[in-house]
Amino acid sequence: MRGMDYKRRKSFALYEARRKALQAVATNQNLEVSLRWWAQLEKSKLPRQSSLSRVHNHCIDTNRSRSVIGFYKLSRLQFRRLASKGSFSGLRKACW
Repeated sequence: MRGMDYKRRKSFALYEARRKALQAVATNQNLEVSLRWWAQLEKSKLPRQSSLSRVHNHCIDTNRSRSVIGFYKLSRLQFRRLASKGSFSGLRKACW
């Protein structure tokens, strides 16, 4: 299931190199103030959705945004269901 999170990740990947280059110019104290100001203005013209802080983890099965396990990109509910089925090698319910 693809949603807004997928679009934001794709947009971030598209603009990441440009954003980093402009950020490096804007924060370099050895450059002229006018050049740094220009870099800051250019960076502000980039789409807001392309910022990394706008990306939020969502479950790839259900698109649930809460309690997503980052490594698997699954919500805790889907992770538990799949782990109980034995879909993940090396994982099983704890017993003692």
